[in-house]
Amino acid sequence: MGSLRELKWPRVLLLCSPCMGHLIPFAELARRLVSDHGLAATLLFASATSQPSEQYLAVAAAAVQDGIDLVALPAPPAAAALPPSASARERAEHAVASNVPRVRELARALRAAALVVDMVAAAAARGVAAEIGVPFYMFFTSPWMTLSLLLRLPKIDAGGGGEYRDAAEPIRLPGCVPIHAHELPASMLADRSSDTYAGFLAMARDIGVVDGILVNTSGEIEPTVRDGGMDGLEELPPVHPVGPLVWTRPVGVDRDHECMRWLEQQPRGSVVYVSFGSGGTLTWQQTAELALGLELSQCRFVWAVKRPHQSSTIGAFFGTQKGGDISLDFLPDGFIERTRGMGFMTQSWAPQTTILGHPSVGCFVTHCGWNSILECVTNGMPMIAWPLYAEQNMNAAMLEVQVEVAVRAKVGHDRFISKEEVASAIQRVMVGEEAERMRRRASELKDKLVHALSKDGCSTHALAQIANVWKCTTRK
Repeated sequence: MGSLRELKWPRVLLLCSPCMGHLIPFAELARRLVSDHGLAATLLFASATSQPSEQYLAVAAAAVQDGIDLVALPAPPAAAALPPSASARERAEHAVASNVPRVRELARALRAAALVVDMVAAAAARGVAAEIGVPFYMFFTSPWMTLSLLLRLPKIDAGGGGEYRDAAEPIRLPGCVPIHAHELPASMLADRSSDTYAGFLAMARDIGVVDGILVNTSGEIEPTVRDGGMDGLEELPPVHPVGPLVWTRPVGVDRDHECMRWLEQQPRGSVVYVSFGSGGTLTWQQTAELALGLELSQCRFVWAVKRPHQSSTIGAFFGTQKGGDISLDFLPDGFIERTRGMGFMTQSWAPQTTILGHPSVGCFVTHCGWNSILECVTNGMPMIAWPLYAEQNMNAAMLEVQVEVAVRAKVGHDRFISKEEVASAIQRVMVGEEAERMRRRASELKDKLVHALSKDGCSTHALAQIANVWKCTTRK
């Protein structure tokens, strides 16, 4: 995964739990620390499975090319395996905790100037930073609105009350859209006496016990992070918006992908891109309905399709392995033949940022994972919001109501979205005054975010300040 280079520059150790949605921005953060701020970076990524998934290996290969040292931490030994009923968060926490001795060994050997972790790894790694006496920072890979909720959760919890899922009134955070009960993360909708909720609350408390928090956002997309967002949180660590840090890959690799050649043949702004991220999955029935909705819309489409999962919206959360079922037998009879030439489907990795930047693409049907959102807005692309898990319902509300670059697909009974609603949402975002308004707003936002990441931008300045703190720590 890349050799550990000689200690020429202050080295930051970045520890990422086995979540693809975390690894991607961590790799980009490491790249910027190396290329823009005169630091060396070693990125440790844990694995929840015995062999890293294809997606993890692809990210690792690209990161090595950017001059980052990568170390793949082994999965927990079989003897220490968790029961099948363990949640994704528990499996991720377990993967990190089992590697604490290795993290400690590397931190000492590399004479780390700082230790940066994600929110899942904070509890396990805090002691390592204390032992070696280096700054302990968190890189929060979700939006400020989610961080604001988590920082306030211990106080909300102490206020008592019933179950969050039964609340008639939304949770109101300073400067954010109201968060209604059905939009809360699933762990908050569990019984407050459950282990699931207790683990979530403990993770929220751990966020506050760091020296500082880097958050993958910008005041351009979330103004509150710079304008009063810390009201009532004065005793907690400082927050530094350093985003949007989105995935970058070698352009040549992307351009060679078959779907890019197909896009070159399509009219400008005519294609709908459909992807539910690295981990999101739909049921067989919902996948078939989505297919029929795409057909009904009569729009061209690129669909990064995954095999359905009947019982989980995160059926691919820890990635997929080679040799899986690659048949498309879950699609409606005749769908492939009827849409031949009109649509392009890929079951392999898709070059998402390059697709979103292509002039033929006109909108993005997304699960509202934060990485996908940032990749979309940095390309000035409007969205159809189809949230599946984690904070994605909150993200969808923010995109539609506050940022005004998306429409939410209307859900029916049992959270099912009909083919008619799929087609209707596509038409709203692709054609007419509402679509034009969203495109203008998305274009304006893109320009602001590009500036935030420029040499003189606020996000670049914020990261430079933190990098200087770490350099001073090394000199001392």
